[in-house]
Amino acid sequence: MFRVPFAVFLFAVLCQGAAAQERLWSLDAGDEDAYLVFGVPETDDVGISFWCTMGTGEISIFLPEADPAMQPEKTVPFTISAAETVAQLEGKTTANEEAGTTSLEAKVSDSQPIFAALKEADRFKVKVGAGENVYPLTDADVAGLLKLCGKS
Repeated sequence: MFRVPFAVFLFAVLCQGAAAQERLWSLDAGDEDAYLVFGVPETDDVGISFWCTMGTGEISIFLPEADPAMQPEKTVPFTISAAETVAQLEGKTTANEEAGTTSLEAKVSDSQPIFAALKEADRFKVKVGAGENVYPLTDADVAGLLKLCGKS
C-alpha cells in the first residue's frame, strides 16, 4: 500500500538530484582574473572554460578533455564555430591524468571575431582532432567576460 507513494517520492528525489547535476554557465571574477565556466557548480565537472587576467585583452580557452588520442605537450590546431563564424586556432595540449585524456588550452585576443559571434549565438561547436563537442550558450555572459578581459 505504501509502495506507490514511496516510489513516487524516490523518483522525485532522484530527478531532483539529476537536475542539480546539469552544467551551467557562471561568470566569476577575482582581484585579477575572470572566468566564464560551463560546468556543474561546486564540482570539478567542467566542459569548457574561458578565463583571462583582467584588462589584458587576451582570453584563454580551456578544454579539460580534448581528443584522448592527442599527445601531451604538443601544439595542435582546433576550430570553434558559432553561427557562420569559424575560428581556426592553435592550442597547447597537456596530460589530464585525472580524466585519463588530454586537455587543451589556447590564448586568443579578445578581438577575435569568434567572441562577437559567441555573444549572439545560441550554441557553439569545438572540434579538436577526432573529437567534436557542441555547447549551449544559454545564460553564458560572454559580453560580461569580454568587458572584464578587455584592455583598460
